[in-house]
Amino acid sequence: MFDRIFDMDSPIVRFVFRVRDLFILNLLTLLCMIPVITFGPAVKALAFSCLKIVREEDGNLVKTYFRNFKLNFKQTALFGTVCLLLTAVGFGDVFALFYYKNKFPVIVMIPAIAAVLVVFGVLLWAIPMQGRFLNPIKTTFKNAFWAMLLKLPKTALMIIAFTIIPSLYLFVSGNFFPLLLMFGLSFPAYLNALIYEPFFTETEEAILDREEIGEISTEETTADRTERGENSQSRENHSEDE
Repeated sequence: MFDRIFDMDSPIVRFVFRVRDLFILNLLTLLCMIPVITFGPAVKALAFSCLKIVREEDGNLVKTYFRNFKLNFKQTALFGTVCLLLTAVGFGDVFALFYYKNKFPVIVMIPAIAAVLVVFGVLLWAIPMQGRFLNPIKTTFKNAFWAMLLKLPKTALMIIAFTIIPSLYLFVSGNFFPLLLMFGLSFPAYLNALIYEPFFTETEEAILDREEIGEISTEETTADRTERGENSQSRENHSEDE
């Protein structure tokens, strides 16, 4: 009985390893975000690593994280700056609306909150797309916008998943700060990966089909990835406009 419980493929052992992996990813992401300029590479490497975990392709998780962290670093740093600016504007709007709620009519508050949710939803799609596919920033945000609209139920679930632990910390009595510190980023990223993984699989299969009929040049794809220098994995990190 105990042999089955502690077998490497048993649900208990797999759960323990999953918790360990998410803790490691959360710690790595927090450390890599300390220089604000590395926010983009840190969060997209987190999303990429969580996708690998969902697909059970994680292997050496730390190497996977830092390999993706370094990939296309300059562009992703700029991408992260844009994400931070959008997040700051969104939180600023929410704070202003609720702090001065008596001064804003409902007809103003509802569209403003909806706009913030749209921006947040786009960001939740854009970050994993930036980690998984190699595209210009403009293309990433355009693809994320359409994914947010076309997969609206998934977007809603992703927003809910990302707010679970912060909501516990802010609204439930008890000290949830250690939980926030250990899993505040990695757990929501993992839940989101579970949600968007089927869509990413469909997208990757479509890319492969287009490569086979010559609509996408593998050589051009590889030439865009000189920073990583791993030509054999070009398909993993490129997406054309859908």
